[in-house]
Amino acid sequence: MAEIFTRKFSEVSGGRFDAEYYKDEFVKLEQTIQAKTSLKLSDFIISISSGATPDKKEAWKYYTENKESGIPFLRVQNIKPDTTISNDFIYITKETHENMLNRSQVFENDLIITITGRLGTAAVAPKGFIGNINQHSVVIKTKNLQTSQALATFLNTSIGEKLSIRRATGGTRPALDYKALKSIPIIYNETIYHIIEKANQLALQKENKAKELLDSIDSYLLEELGIILPLRANNTLDSRIYTQKISALSGSRFDANYHQKYYRDLEKSLLSSPYPLVNLASLINNFKKGIEVGSGEYSQNKEIPFIRVSDITNNGIDFDNVQKFISASLFENLKAYKPKENELLYSKDGTVGICLEADTSCDYIISGGILRLELKAEVDKDFLCFLLGSYMMNVFANRASIGAVIKHLNIGEFLKLKIPLPPLAIQTQIASRLKNSKFKALSLEKEAKEILHKAKIDVEALLLTAGGGGGNHPCI
Repeated sequence: MAEIFTRKFSEVSGGRFDAEYYKDEFVKLEQTIQAKTSLKLSDFIISISSGATPDKKEAWKYYTENKESGIPFLRVQNIKPDTTISNDFIYITKETHENMLNRSQVFENDLIITITGRLGTAAVAPKGFIGNINQHSVVIKTKNLQTSQALATFLNTSIGEKLSIRRATGGTRPALDYKALKSIPIIYNETIYHIIEKANQLALQKENKAKELLDSIDSYLLEELGIILPLRANNTLDSRIYTQKISALSGSRFDANYHQKYYRDLEKSLLSSPYPLVNLASLINNFKKGIEVGSGEYSQNKEIPFIRVSDITNNGIDFDNVQKFISASLFENLKAYKPKENELLYSKDGTVGICLEADTSCDYIISGGILRLELKAEVDKDFLCFLLGSYMMNVFANRASIGAVIKHLNIGEFLKLKIPLPPLAIQTQIASRLKNSKFKALSLEKEAKEILHKAKIDVEALLLTAGGGGGNHPCI
């Protein structure tokens, strides 16, 4: 239901005229914060610059798959609300970093703030970091590490988030311009960072244990299938030079990466399994693609989630951080794209090779980069989900994909992927063990999130108490 409220003309004269800006929740919060501090984000800024994205038409010049020599290129999804940077980067060349994207460089202790998407989310570049940001973020240099940490912690609270959202402009894709960003009132209190840092350390311990369990899934799966992965060669010039007979290329692909020796060794390892190899097509009863609704159909009311590849992992859909939504009325017309019970979801575009069980607990539709798989009776759904999401199958899927920057896996190539298939009883036995490990890991991750959530509540309570913030200029 729409919210109806009135404001005196004197309250809006000379200011903004969009109704959202004057919601009671925002007005009261702003008054509370301004009563505690005279500081704004601008008081902490030594320099500020925005990012850029290379021209898509010539993207091959700017990006690289070589992590060792490449430079991390930060996108919105890399800026985490716990003030850290996630490491699922794409990479640009060193030349791009030093030349075309010079103004968007990020170094250790810099404060990074998103200005579109997850508005106002902030992170601090870790020690030794060198990277770049795209146009959806800004990089700010502050006095020191402590200042950046305290600012990021404040901006990532629900208080900071609401102050950012209030200042955003734009309909379909709200954004913060420099003036709006700099005007955010700041309660500067380094104590709040220490509260969050202690919680981060406790949460990290649980996350590391969870990672160990999740990493063990691949090892156990391969062991049960009788497969030993070949070792990757060191990334030397000699290891990257190889030859192939023209007869082997006839009727095949001509891109050099496809014919790496590692792939041939991996195929031999797959053949070593005692179980028969079958094409995926023989196990899939039906498959359906998602749909691209177009940016003009996105809803600002956060009604029905529009799930893209960036919203999924092998562990499920991250509904808490979904960025795109559609209206309930549009969902009624697109219900055919809602996943059904017992289906698997598989990513074929962008980050290729993610596999998860379809969540039917709420309404949503999926994008065209995701496939819905309905399986035949002779395969255990959980077994196939773990196998398709494994490192080994991920390598094969990415090998079959095309695209220099954004990968695309042709459905025909996907269906031709081969997998080892034990008898159904053994599939179920393997899946049961893996599900138990996954359940324990996800429980640990949930505990980690609860620790961080409680810390945020404690921080917000501290900020809103009398004397929660200071009025001293931190740069003097």
